[in-house]
Amino acid sequence: MAIGIILAGRRNTAGLAAAAPEVRWEALIPIAGRPMVSYVVDALVAVPDVTRVIIAGAGPAELVAPDVLVVAPGERVSTSLRHALAAAPNSRVPGEELLVATADAPLLTTGALGVLMEAARERELYLAYPIIRKEVCEATFPGVRRTYVHLREGSFTGGNCFYLKAAAVDGALALLERFYAERKRPLRLAGLLGWPLLIELVLGRARLVSAEAAGSRLLGFPAGAVPVDDPGMGVDVDGPEDLELCRAFLSARA
Repeated sequence: MAIGIILAGRRNTAGLAAAAPEVRWEALIPIAGRPMVSYVVDALVAVPDVTRVIIAGAGPAELVAPDVLVVAPGERVSTSLRHALAAAPNSRVPGEELLVATADAPLLTTGALGVLMEAARERELYLAYPIIRKEVCEATFPGVRRTYVHLREGSFTGGNCFYLKAAAVDGALALLERFYAERKRPLRLAGLLGWPLLIELVLGRARLVSAEAAGSRLLGFPAGAVPVDDPGMGVDVDGPEDLELCRAFLSARA
């Protein structure tokens, strides 16, 4: 069984403040008549093996139900995750599975989350991160602004969620905090990845298997990237243009 965790602790003081000045938390910005985070809740709740969804941050009152719990966010992603885990009694059971998503991914689907989970189980991964090909994203959302990593296998963007086994939680949190501490020191960040891989990444010649090996080494458990052919998984709401894209898409779908 799995626990769904949504990171929703970002205040609406940055790029989206002008688009929704009356909303205090980004997670509560309305999209097609609903708070943005509610779409992520729907996607997680419908995953067959997810038994509880925990929101670390802001959650609308109507979402507070037996299977949805809202806890206080932390100052950083790692501390928000710790708060959510503290509220889940089984989150430290080694075999427990976690699906962690961000609140700014309203196009996330249950199907894409299921693909990620099944691939992680099949490959016996402790950490699985979805990646989406550039051509898949641009076929549905032409011109969408995303950051792409260029590998020998193609150009990929990352999804707004990840799969994690409880046994690897401490290692993942330590790694998050380590990267956060070194975020303004590029040379030290490069040292974490290893210079050979960094050079290959810069030149666009790195192989996916090399990146996975580096991730597994840093985590201390098997980690891998899972290609997912769902463009919505690679769209997040960072600015007004992203917000309008999601509003148009979800309004049309409704």
